[in-house]
Amino acid sequence: MIMRTVYLICFILLISACGNQTIRPDRHDYIGLQQAQNYYRSGDFVNAATAYVKLFNEYREDRFALQAADSYLQQQQYQQAQEYLSKIRSNNHPLKQIIQAELNYVNGSYDFHFNEINGEYRERYLKIKAKNESAKHDYLSAALSYIELSGLDNTHDYINEIISTIMQASSQELSTALFNLDLSIRQQGWIQAAIAAQSQSQESIDEWKSRWQEHPAMALFNQNNHYKNVAVLLPLSGKYKNIAKSIQQGMVAALQNNDTNQRLNFFDTGSNGETFSYAWYGAIESGAEFIIGPLDKNSIQQMTQINSSSIPVLALNQLNQEWQNLGYYQFALSKEDEVANVAKRLSAENKTRVMLLAPESEQGRKLAVFFEKEFANLGGQVVSYAFYPESTHDYTREIKQAIGLNDSIVRARTLKTILGEPFKNKPQIRPDIDAIFIMAKAKNARLIKPQLKFFQAKDVPVYATSQVQPAKNNPQLDKDLNGIRFCQSRFVVASQELQEVLGFSADKVKSNKKYFAFGYDAVSLLPRLEWMQTMVSQKVEGLSGFLTVDGEGQVHRQLAWAEYKRGIPVLLGELEEVVNPMQEAQ
Repeated sequence: MIMRTVYLICFILLISACGNQTIRPDRHDYIGLQQAQNYYRSGDFVNAATAYVKLFNEYREDRFALQAADSYLQQQQYQQAQEYLSKIRSNNHPLKQIIQAELNYVNGSYDFHFNEINGEYRERYLKIKAKNESAKHDYLSAALSYIELSGLDNTHDYINEIISTIMQASSQELSTALFNLDLSIRQQGWIQAAIAAQSQSQESIDEWKSRWQEHPAMALFNQNNHYKNVAVLLPLSGKYKNIAKSIQQGMVAALQNNDTNQRLNFFDTGSNGETFSYAWYGAIESGAEFIIGPLDKNSIQQMTQINSSSIPVLALNQLNQEWQNLGYYQFALSKEDEVANVAKRLSAENKTRVMLLAPESEQGRKLAVFFEKEFANLGGQVVSYAFYPESTHDYTREIKQAIGLNDSIVRARTLKTILGEPFKNKPQIRPDIDAIFIMAKAKNARLIKPQLKFFQAKDVPVYATSQVQPAKNNPQLDKDLNGIRFCQSRFVVASQELQEVLGFSADKVKSNKKYFAFGYDAVSLLPRLEWMQTMVSQKVEGLSGFLTVDGEGQVHRQLAWAEYKRGIPVLLGELEEVVNPMQEAQ
């Protein structure tokens, strides 16, 4: 009895003791976790980041640092995101790999080295994978990622991304991809649609439409305009007739290669627009659905004053900036585009302090100002410049001024005066020049390049636009151009390397290749102009370069690069495309 009483007293005391203790919360009941999750789900990433940082500081668990990093990333607070990502001890979490890839992409690094991710992070994995592939110009892989993503994410329409990437894949890549047994039905349909669209064969397009009636790739063909009756206005007589003939030949080649029932009717505007009105009204009376041309500026000026037709027009030249808003498409072998190409190449090669030589002319000064602005937007600086008279053969004064030799000589004379005794001195070029950009035709560049070498600038790389290449290559004469890097279309430099993808023999194009390519692209662009203008980032590979259309309807060219070696232009490899920081920030 006594023992029972003792046991009972002990039991009561034990219960009382337990009742007085503070019960610790279960580790699964993290204070503030539910609120942090709610902030993130609602898109309040500022408060989400604050909440997850607090959770990490209190519990020191990787997942809270990971969520904090992700919340900062969604705010574009990249430094803070990287800071909390570095606090995570494990490297195997798929979200950590994705966040790191996204941060690398923001910093311009497109390396994408981690295993495929499935499950709940599949969509984010595909998004960053597609962006990296597109940045590296692996357009087919990017398109396949976007196509898969379009089947997983119903909150976003990926049609534009798919079209923008898949239409930049080469026809050979697309044809090879059809043999990939791992492709989904959706991906197969897109690839076959892209092949049909690139061929521009109406029979192939109709066949695809019949087979894939419910496929989302139908949007690709809805974007295209099919003009059967096209009028072309060119100066087929007079001083520009040879150029017009080359353009005409390129147009006919494109028409034959595209295998369409399109018809081209050519009208002569005269060498200076003297017969433009006859050509214009003749085109309208012929039932033209689209007009390509005119080429000369006088004819274009006359066209801007005509308001009697709603027929769409692709002019083959450009006037001034004000004309861009008058509703015509413009496609020109623009010197501004080429100057912009030079600025991007210099920046990509980390040449940030440039000496500029340009012709002493209104256009030369205009292009120099344009280059300086473009280059400054990419972080570069024109540290010296000079304008040379194209009519002379000696550019000593201009080169010595721009390269800093005159200043070096003055400094030496001043020092000699101070010391009061002779001393040996070798004039030096200014040390802050890491590249030279010359705006020069071949005949001037053949004189400028040796003089640069003579004035101790032989080790400074020289860049130029396509005008440095003459109409006909002359290796013996062009040895003086050795070392000059210049932008040019691949077709002009090495048309034989493109023979496999051409529908005609490149050997038959003997001269004026750039005008042949110009005419070829003018016809090839017609079905896509409206679509490309809507999708400003859409890039199409033409014979005259990679082509885009801006919001004003102006076609821009991104060219390949070549370098003179032993008097012969040789293609250079591609560099990563440089983005204008000012545009990226907008």
